[in-house]
Amino acid sequence: MRTSLRGRILAITVLTPLTLGLAAYITVHRNVQQHVDSTSIHENLRHSASVFESMLAVRQRALVGGAQVIAQDPRFFSLVMLGPSQQDRRFIATVKGMARDFNKITRTDLFEVFDRNGKLLASVGESHSSREAREAMVRASLRGHLAAGVLVQTDDHFQAACTTVRADGRIVGALLLGAQIGDGLANELRTQMRSEVTFISDGRITGTTLTEPADRKALLERIKGLGTSAGELAATGVIKVKGKSSTWLTLAGRIPGASEGESELYVMQRSYDPEIEFLHRMQLDLGLLAVLAVLGALFTGFVLSEEITRPIGKLVRSAQEMERGNFDWPIEVKNHDEIGYLAQRFRDMRERERAFVSSLQEAARLKSEFISVASHELRTPISVIQGYRDLLADGSLGSLEPRQTQALSAIADCLRQLTQVAEEATHVAQVEGERIVVNPQPYPVTSLIDQSCAQAMTTASGRKVEVKRKVEDKLGNMWIDPPMITQALVHLIGNAIRFTPDGGRVEVKAFEEHGHLTVQVRDTGVGIEADKLSRLFDRSLLLRDSREHHSSSSLEFKSSGLGFGLAIVRGIVEAHGGTVSAESKPNKGSTFTIRLPRVEPKSQPKAA
Repeated sequence: MRTSLRGRILAITVLTPLTLGLAAYITVHRNVQQHVDSTSIHENLRHSASVFESMLAVRQRALVGGAQVIAQDPRFFSLVMLGPSQQDRRFIATVKGMARDFNKITRTDLFEVFDRNGKLLASVGESHSSREAREAMVRASLRGHLAAGVLVQTDDHFQAACTTVRADGRIVGALLLGAQIGDGLANELRTQMRSEVTFISDGRITGTTLTEPADRKALLERIKGLGTSAGELAATGVIKVKGKSSTWLTLAGRIPGASEGESELYVMQRSYDPEIEFLHRMQLDLGLLAVLAVLGALFTGFVLSEEITRPIGKLVRSAQEMERGNFDWPIEVKNHDEIGYLAQRFRDMRERERAFVSSLQEAARLKSEFISVASHELRTPISVIQGYRDLLADGSLGSLEPRQTQALSAIADCLRQLTQVAEEATHVAQVEGERIVVNPQPYPVTSLIDQSCAQAMTTASGRKVEVKRKVEDKLGNMWIDPPMITQALVHLIGNAIRFTPDGGRVEVKAFEEHGHLTVQVRDTGVGIEADKLSRLFDRSLLLRDSREHHSSSSLEFKSSGLGFGLAIVRGIVEAHGGTVSAESKPNKGSTFTIRLPRVEPKSQPKAA
């Protein structure tokens, strides 16, 4: 399929910006995606986790320090050192009052005082610990050890420190201070770190800033698949959790101070949607820029192609009109560039072509007239010679000897050849002058092929060439001028016989194809060279080729030798609205094909 010049210009013009636009789009998209996934949110989450762990470490040290300072205060340990026998309601009330005073300083969620036996003397904080939760820490303190870590209850987390209370070198009790790890701390962290914070204990949420139950549920289900050790959580890194209406980038870690056997986790989350929105906005902007670039390239390419193809299109149209014989088609190219120069040279060439074609037409007219006059003038001497020959042959001018009779026979053969030359010259003049007149009538195709084969074989008597015919039964009648079509077929079949060596074969096939009568004449002869095949039906070429064949071929030719046959075939077939073509290879035979439309003519006779 041929591509127009404008299409190629547009394709080349648009290809470069389109390629650059796509490359820029893909590159920026990849870089932004990597930045969103690996840099900004990930780094912020890790930074928040680091700040949170540092905050817990500072708070743990504050709890330990506060507990040790209070335990060494004389007012505190002097009360705690009293034995159980000395304790009464007033004692308990005094201890609680003192504890409240000290807690006003520490402001901890847990402030609990125990005697030397681990019995709770006072609990004045906003929260209270359970016996099971605090027992391990209290026992460790009563043995003289400082206990610090995470105190875990059913629904609460506490960062706690339990210190020993001594008096006169004896252990007289224990003091437990604790700060809750729950909703309050989570909200404080959210304000400072701009991240959602959740605390999880054994698969239960003890504090969170997530407001949607669906987000909490999704987080718990996702956390179940993670490990609980610090190494496993560090290896997991940042993960995505799909919530109800948002996707969360999530980072989980162990709460500092929690026992290794316990599943005490903190979770930092940040919404992924703002980053996705930023990514989509970037993609939209890049897509818009790409569209604008392509539209700009299309506009530029269209203007450029118009500037180039419009004058070239005028030159092409002028060339088409010149091919039809119209040398006056206007060429309006006002450019002063290379195309304008080409247009001016085209005008000059067209004028020279007009003069040359006019001279050729005049020469062709004179030639046609000469051939017509010559063929007409030949008929008079031929008639006179034929008359005297007949008088001599019938003895009107005296008796003849055998040698004279033989001479008269040779004269008769020459007269037939001269008559054929005159007739062919007349037909050629009609072909070149486009004056062939056909008289179509319905005629059986089978009879047409039979008669043509018979006449061609008569003209080639003495040749040992097999002629086969094959005609489809359904062809019936055909609207043609029988004598003319017969003459054309006789020429083709006769030529096939002449150029086929003895022992060869000529096949004549007639069939219907796409609404046309198709007649093929195929031989096994010497064939035709490729450079002459395209101009085979030109009479001047046939004249030269016929003379070459006469001088070089050993075959016997019984024809005028002027090479008019195929030119006459072309004229007759085209006068019937058909076409004639040839296929051949040297030394592999030739195939001539005639195609005639199977339609009844609207008017008759018809001029070619």
